[in-house]
Amino acid sequence: MRTLLLLLFMAGSALAQDRDALRLELILDPRAVAPLEGEMVLATLRGTYRQTIAREEVKLRPMTDFDWVRLGLDSWIDARVEGRAARVFERRLAFYPRRSGHLEILPIAHTLEVIGAAGKRKTVIVRSEPVALTVRPRPADAAQHWLPLRALEISDSWDTDPARLADGQSATRRVVLRGFGATPEMMPQQPSLRQPWLISFAPPEERNFQVTPEGPVSTVVWTWKLRPVTGEPGVIPSVTIPWFDTGSRTPETATLPMASIGYASFADNGASGWRSLPATSWPLWLLSSLSAMLVVALTLRDRVPVSGLRRKWRRRILLRRLRRRVRAGDAAGSRQAASHLLEGPPFLGERQRLELLRPADDALYGKPLRDVPGRLDLMYNQIRKTILHSGQG
Repeated sequence: MRTLLLLLFMAGSALAQDRDALRLELILDPRAVAPLEGEMVLATLRGTYRQTIAREEVKLRPMTDFDWVRLGLDSWIDARVEGRAARVFERRLAFYPRRSGHLEILPIAHTLEVIGAAGKRKTVIVRSEPVALTVRPRPADAAQHWLPLRALEISDSWDTDPARLADGQSATRRVVLRGFGATPEMMPQQPSLRQPWLISFAPPEERNFQVTPEGPVSTVVWTWKLRPVTGEPGVIPSVTIPWFDTGSRTPETATLPMASIGYASFADNGASGWRSLPATSWPLWLLSSLSAMLVVALTLRDRVPVSGLRRKWRRRILLRRLRRRVRAGDAAGSRQAASHLLEGPPFLGERQRLELLRPADDALYGKPLRDVPGRLDLMYNQIRKTILHSGQG
C-alpha cells in the first residue's frame, strides 16, 4: 500500500511539473473603472515555458463579442520565474468589446513544437483560461458616431490663403486627424464641404495604422480642392467631430474651423471703389437700398419651398439656363447652374449628384479633356433625363 501511494504521489508530481513547464495566461492591464462599449482594453498574453521550443504559433479564434488587434512584435526573454529558469513569451493585444454586458474573452491557443529527451520533437497546444469582463453601455446622450479614444489630434492647413485667391485659382485644404486608441475603421468619415456657390472635389481619403505597446494610433488624411464658382467671398461652415475621452471619462469635441474663401480681386475692387456719399445724395442711397431689398426679396421667393406645378416650372427654367451655359461653353457657369438644379431633388443621393457634375468638375480642374463642349452637353442631357424621368420636371 505504501509503495502504491508513493508511486501515485510521484506520478502526480510529474504531471504537475509538466503543466508548470508550459503555462499560458491572458493578463488584462489594471484599470480603475469598467470599460465602455467600443473602448480599448489592453492585455498581455504571457507564456512561461521551461522546455526547449523549436517552433510556435499563436491562434486567436474569431470572437462574437470582441474585435482585437495585435500590438507589435512578440517578445521572448530568458528569466527566472519562481526561482527557476524559464523562457518567457509576451504579446501585447488590444480588445474592443462590441456590446455591453458580462462578456468573456475566449481561450487563446499557443501551438508549440517542443524538443524533448534524445532530441525527439512533439507538438503540444497550450491554452489560456477564458477571461471574464464587465462592459458598460455607451452614454445615453452619446453621438451617433461613437468614438472612445485616449486622445484626438486635428490639424488644418491650406496650400494658399483661401480668402485671397487669384482669379480662377483653386485652393487645397488638408486636414489630418489622429486618434490614439482607435482602429482605422473607428475613425469618422470625411465630411462634406459642399455649398451651392462652391466647387468642391474630394480625392479618396488616406487611412494609416500604427501600433504601439499602449495601443494603436490611426491617422486619417482628408483633402479637398475648392474653388468659388463666381469668386465672390463666402464662408465654409465649421465642422464638429464628437469623441469620448477615456482618460477623463468625459465627452469632448474637435472642431474644423470655418474658413473664408474668395478671389482677392473682389475685395480689392470693393476697397478701391469705396467713397463716402455727400449729404445731398441720400435720395440716391435710399433708391439703391430699396433696389437691393427688392432683389433679396425676389431671391428668397425663389428659395421658398414650392410644390406641384410651380416646382416643375422652376426646374424647367433652371434647365433652360443650364442649356444656355452649356451651349456657350461656359464650364464654370454650367457647373453653377447644374449645382442649383440638383439641390432640390430629394431622390438624388450624394454619389449620384457628384457623378452627374463630374464633366464640369474635370474641365474646371484642368483634367485633360478632348471635347469640353461635348462633355458639358452630355452632362446636360444626363441631368435632363434624370429629372424628367423621375417625374420631378
